[in-house]
Amino acid sequence: MVYRESGFGTYAEGSFGTLKACGGNNGGGSESLIVLNDQGGSSMNIEKDCISPTLRAESHNNEPIVFHTMQDPITSETVTPCLSSGSPNGQAVVGVNVDYAVRRLTPLECERLQGYPDGWTDIGEWVDTDGKTHAESTDSARYKAIGNSIALPPWAYVLQRLSICCGDDITMASLFDGLGGFPLIWERLNGEGSCLWASEIEEFPIAVTKRWFKGKGSENG
Repeated sequence: MVYRESGFGTYAEGSFGTLKACGGNNGGGSESLIVLNDQGGSSMNIEKDCISPTLRAESHNNEPIVFHTMQDPITSETVTPCLSSGSPNGQAVVGVNVDYAVRRLTPLECERLQGYPDGWTDIGEWVDTDGKTHAESTDSARYKAIGNSIALPPWAYVLQRLSICCGDDITMASLFDGLGGFPLIWERLNGEGSCLWASEIEEFPIAVTKRWFKGKGSENG
């Protein structure tokens, strides 16, 4: 269904001329709004009164499309033009419908976003400070720990500058350390063993730090 613009921000159902390659003067009544609601399965379901029904979790591989027809001039019948920052009248909007849903980032992707090595929080079976064995490092535990951790790249810059100022044979200790991010950066810069200890109160981050810094004391509390 296509609605013609009858006034600024107002659309009316009815007949109109051929859709233009360029939308025309925004607000001047020459744009068109295309509304498709194809969530009903095999048939197109177009609602009346300009109201589209609530989006459903199960779309049957058919998603609704709503977009303005303003875009760059169309020069091919089969090729959609490139998106641009603006058309001759300062507006350029192209609606694109793709049959994919937005998904959650995986724990691995979250590790990469924070700058950790791949699999840093994927430690498998682990034991907490009370001696209880946990069969796996669950996604929920990994998400929580990564989200509460530091982003390594900016802190790597800060600690590098600090290392230059402090000279040779320098050491550090990390309080409320999280996932071992500070020891990881520091020992990359100053060598293995230059971080003396790390302290953390959450059980899973403690286990992660112990996994990657074996033999190093990890204080609890």
